[in-house]
Order: sequence, then C-alpha cells, then structure tokens
Amino acid sequence: MKEDLSSLAVYPMGVAERLTGLTARQIRYWEQQGLVKPSRTPGGHRMYSEADILRLKEIKRLLSEGMTLERVKVYFANKEKGGISRTGQLGSSRPVDRIPSRVGPLYSGANRADLERLIDRRLGR
Repeated sequence: MKEDLSSLAVYPMGVAERLTGLTARQIRYWEQQGLVKPSRTPGGHRMYSEADILRLKEIKRLLSEGMTLERVKVYFANKEKGGISRTGQLGSSRPVDRIPSRVGPLYSGANRADLERLIDRRLGR
C-alpha cells in the first residue's frame, strides 16, 4: 500500500519557519493552541509534514484576513468534520450561490464580481 507522502514528517522547525514565513514562537504557540500537531523525534524535536506546512500557511492566511484565533479553531474543527457549508457558515447546510438579496443591490458590475470572488476565495471555491 502506498503511503501518503503529505503526512511524512520531514521538516524540522527551521525549515518550517522558512517555508511558512512564521517564527518558531508563532508555530509553537499555534501548537499549544491545538491548531497543529507535529510529529516528534525520539529526542523531542518537532518534525513537520507537508500537510502541517499547508495548515500553518492556511492559519496564517485566515488570521491575516481578520479571523480571530478562536474562530480559526472552530473553522478547523468543523472543516475536519465536514461541517463547513458553501455559505461559509458553520453548521449551515443551505448553500448560497449568489450574493444575498439584501446585499446584491449595493453591488453591481465589477464591484459585484469582486465581492463574489472574495466570497468564493473565503469559502475555498
């Protein structure tokens, strides 16, 4: 059986810092908060997989977009359960394909397209 290469822990902390643009302190803090769980060597050194690196980058992006750390925790908890809908709302099963009607009239033309792109990017579409 072929092993998933993205789960192999091959990057030490220094490489993880360079790949993500984060500091070791930030990475350790997010680990303390339960957002990332790197593997450990027998000597206790953290080793990060490609999946860990991608997760760190996603956390960094979400925080830079204004999401709070608590909201990031909820986001990942629901993402792992498959509970994030296309609306971006947790626990909601009603997909939204368009901008809500109460907001739509405020945005037309290029502005509307920009808003839809932002919504799609936020929802990972």
